[in-house]
Amino acid sequence: MTVSNFVNGKFASMSPETRARVEQHIERSGYRPHSMARSLRLSERLTIGMIVFSDVPTYLSDPFTTNLVAGLSNYLNARGYGVLIQGVDPKSFKTSSVVRDIRTDGICTFLSGSDAQRQEDIEILLDLNQPVVAFQETLRFPDRDLCIVRQDDRNGGRIVAKEAISAKTKRIVIILPKVHWPALIERSKGFRSAIRDSGIDAVVRVLKCQENSFQDIQAMLAREIEEYGVPDAVMAGNDHIGIAAAKLLLDRGYKIPADVTVTGFNAFDFWQYTDPVLTTVRSPAYEMGVRGAAALLDRLRTGAFAEPEIVFAVDLLRGGST
Repeated sequence: MTVSNFVNGKFASMSPETRARVEQHIERSGYRPHSMARSLRLSERLTIGMIVFSDVPTYLSDPFTTNLVAGLSNYLNARGYGVLIQGVDPKSFKTSSVVRDIRTDGICTFLSGSDAQRQEDIEILLDLNQPVVAFQETLRFPDRDLCIVRQDDRNGGRIVAKEAISAKTKRIVIILPKVHWPALIERSKGFRSAIRDSGIDAVVRVLKCQENSFQDIQAMLAREIEEYGVPDAVMAGNDHIGIAAAKLLLDRGYKIPADVTVTGFNAFDFWQYTDPVLTTVRSPAYEMGVRGAAALLDRLRTGAFAEPEIVFAVDLLRGGST
């Protein structure tokens, strides 16, 4: 029983000396608990589902998703839980195996789609009678078994846009993904808030691109320049978009930031590989994954989420592009 208590983290009735002896014995013997036996005893599957709503087959190549899932899975794995990761096309979610054959103790999700579509999808998840953590969600679900973990994307959009505009700014291009990610909508609202608060009289155009397609991003901006001329500022929904836009402008002989200012968003590692380095916003995606995992395990232990929403602040990182 003493070894069992140690393995399962029950140290309250154990003296420090006993705990140290058991730990040494386990290390010498190479003992490892049997996960299936443990799950049967606890009436748990010891598995958390992570569902990413995306119609892109390579959804895990997105750096935000990668960092988020890494934080989530590392925290859960260190505490004896496995993570079942599944990408789901929003159009086929209702008939997917996630809904038909649920085999988890709790669900984490990263949704895309319109407000109405996400509302419906979350209701379906809640009807599975498992606690839900929704990352980067902006809808509210009061008094439900759900916790939202997100960052302050609107403020991030506002502070980075302020770096890109001046009294001389007359034309602004905002480039966003075609996929409706709620966080990107928040960033766009932040861009527009900063433009409005600045008092400048600028024309603002919004382009929609394939999110991580270098060729599509550049083709969209090239058509914009050919039809309307080069903008004074380009505000990108993420660093992938910002880097592709900056490279096109530089290849065409425009100087950044003298002719055009360019901003990104997220500040994952590759952001620093550009010249000039993008002005961007740091997204704490890994930390959000960790916090979401901790909130879910706490809910499984206590029966209720401690708080309905957890919001992370974001930081401006000034580069040479503004």
